[in-house]
Amino acid sequence: MKITDILITDFITGLLVFLRIAAIVFVAPVFNSMFIPKFVKVLFSLAITYIVFFSVPKVNIDVTSSLLPLFLAGMKEIITGLILGYMLNFVFWGLSFAGFLLSREIGLMMANMFDPNSQANENILGSLFVFMGIIIFFIIRGPEYIISSLSFSFQVIPLDVFTFNESVFKLLVRLSFSVFILGLKIASPLIVAFFFVHIASGIIARVSPTFQVFFVLLPLKLGLGIFLMILMLPIFAFSIRDLLSGYEKNLLEMLKAMAQ
Repeated sequence: MKITDILITDFITGLLVFLRIAAIVFVAPVFNSMFIPKFVKVLFSLAITYIVFFSVPKVNIDVTSSLLPLFLAGMKEIITGLILGYMLNFVFWGLSFAGFLLSREIGLMMANMFDPNSQANENILGSLFVFMGIIIFFIIRGPEYIISSLSFSFQVIPLDVFTFNESVFKLLVRLSFSVFILGLKIASPLIVAFFFVHIASGIIARVSPTFQVFFVLLPLKLGLGIFLMILMLPIFAFSIRDLLSGYEKNLLEMLKAMAQ
């Protein structure tokens, strides 16, 4: 084997490793924030690539006749990184959906603020839950777990293995559906409370038709919603922590599915 062949093999291996890592870094929670410059993300991806490169088996792709095999391998690594990176976003999307449900019940649908995770204007309660999720994500060492899972992914999913199969597709569908389940789980206590408020307002409107229930109901729902939110804030925090911790198991399940 010539020295040039060794250099080409190392370059191709490093390039494929970098593509997978960069795809994860650009879409994973916290790392995908617009406040982190793209140049910093690229440098961070290169640093992780340099650390992981020496533990990754070399891949031999013949590029003398055509660059198509290299292109296909690169696309495979990008898709693998995007799938692994987007998985944790399901939790934050579920938190945003929970905030949407609560904002509709309380009457804060028109109150918006900028959400750094989705990089768009979201309802204020959804952004509150996302901010809380980001803080808890740092507390439970979420970024550290993402980085460690990068190295582990190369052991489970080699560079020359196609990773998108039926098991991966079914798992993605199940996790996508879990966004709505997560939102309902978090918002369900307040939704049930406001359900009884609506029943009580309906009874009052029947008993006393002249009483203007609508003008009393709106400030009552707002005040009661804020009070219940403050009261249940610790429960929300523990629920978000359990959800983020549970997604470590889902990430391992995805790695196993992609390795089949």
